[in-house]
Amino acid sequence: MMKSWVLVVLPLAILPPAAPAQLSTQGTALDHFAGDWVMTGTIDGEEVVHDVDADWVLAGHYLRFHDFSREREESGERAYEATVFIGWDAQTERFVCLWLDVTGGEGLANGVLGYATPVGDTIPFVFDVGEYSIDNTFVYHRGADTWEWTIVNARGDARSEFAHVTLERRFSSVPGDWSPGQREIFDAIARLSAATAPGGGGADEYAAMLTEDFSRWTIGSDVLNGKADWVEGIRTWFDDGWRVSDRQAEVLEITIEGGTAYSRRIVSESYTGPDGEPSPPARAALAEVWRRDGEGWRLQRVTVHPIE
Repeated sequence: MMKSWVLVVLPLAILPPAAPAQLSTQGTALDHFAGDWVMTGTIDGEEVVHDVDADWVLAGHYLRFHDFSREREESGERAYEATVFIGWDAQTERFVCLWLDVTGGEGLANGVLGYATPVGDTIPFVFDVGEYSIDNTFVYHRGADTWEWTIVNARGDARSEFAHVTLERRFSSVPGDWSPGQREIFDAIARLSAATAPGGGGADEYAAMLTEDFSRWTIGSDVLNGKADWVEGIRTWFDDGWRVSDRQAEVLEITIEGGTAYSRRIVSESYTGPDGEPSPPARAALAEVWRRDGEGWRLQRVTVHPIE
């Protein structure tokens, strides 16, 4: 009798546990990470531009993203590249991150994983590497549909910021029969927009996207803004606590003639001030002229037609 009972229950004992639900169905902030992004900001004191492509893999149990710099070494290799996996530990209710990059080949051998207990739309990963930790905090800004990453090296009570970057969606994910050259203009627009979004680099980052002879004119005004006075206005606005909290854009046309490009688009923006209250959306039609130099496309002229 005992033998029969053992034979019946033993197969049940070796069945694998039920698989947890896919992370992609859990309704976390990571739902807004899948897609193509342009990363701008500072890493180790240097201004950077990276591309980040993220997607759900392995039946939706993991989010994988590929982070690669546009800057290249003399050898032609990218200055930085990483492949990152994020999963979910159901027992401890926290995210787990495996970060593999070109800085070394020990990513699978050293046992270092990042762990983060989410707090709303903030995912504060901590990578414990022994004598110090690397704190990599992801923050999703829903209104602007952007991500902000801050990396801090922590050793005891001493903390040193290593990186602060913003990720804005790359326009190549927008449907349409756009050429590779036209998509470069989309990327330039995205970098310009990221400067004034939450977590953006502000006036200096904005200025880096303008040519030295930049000018801006609003139809109906008798004022032409040059680069210096326009950037100074952005700086004051940004330092006072204002941000573009929501931005919608419809690109109507991009024409490229050699090193000059012309774009026409309609933009709707809402702003959040120091009090945290969003403003009503403002709409305008923009006609822009872009110039290409050794570092990419920069905005040279913009004519603004406010739309009531």
